[in-house]
Amino acid sequence: MTYTIFVQRKWQTTLSTISEFSIPGTDIRGYFLECPGPDTITADLNKRIPEGSYSLVWHTSNKFSKHSPLPQLYNAQVPLSRWILIHPGNEPSDTEGCLLPGRVKLFDRVEVSKTVYDRIKSFMLSKGINNFKVIITSHYVDGNR
Repeated sequence: MTYTIFVQRKWQTTLSTISEFSIPGTDIRGYFLECPGPDTITADLNKRIPEGSYSLVWHTSNKFSKHSPLPQLYNAQVPLSRWILIHPGNEPSDTEGCLLPGRVKLFDRVEVSKTVYDRIKSFMLSKGINNFKVIITSHYVDGNR
């Protein structure tokens, strides 16, 4: 069985992009904080990755060793060497393109990140990361968060 994490980007500022996400068939849902746009496949620009469908693998990280292994996104346009991870964090300075999960959405910030990350990771460990994909779309809403 394939599990899809649906990510819909909804809010953006000059500092961040915030999306709503859900995993259908579960009660796992929340928000992802990412870098601001524009979308790019180029590494080291502190920008978000393009919309699309992504596969996942486990990545062992020295920087996030207490959370390793971490889910890592990739596809034909965004290689593994871009290092797009899902890991805990709360504000734009915590990400360099990665997706930071949270339960509470604030302006340029998410909260309760570690709890949501642990739920996502636990579910992936129980079902096998090769059985997951991430689909990112955009549907921006007007107004401030």
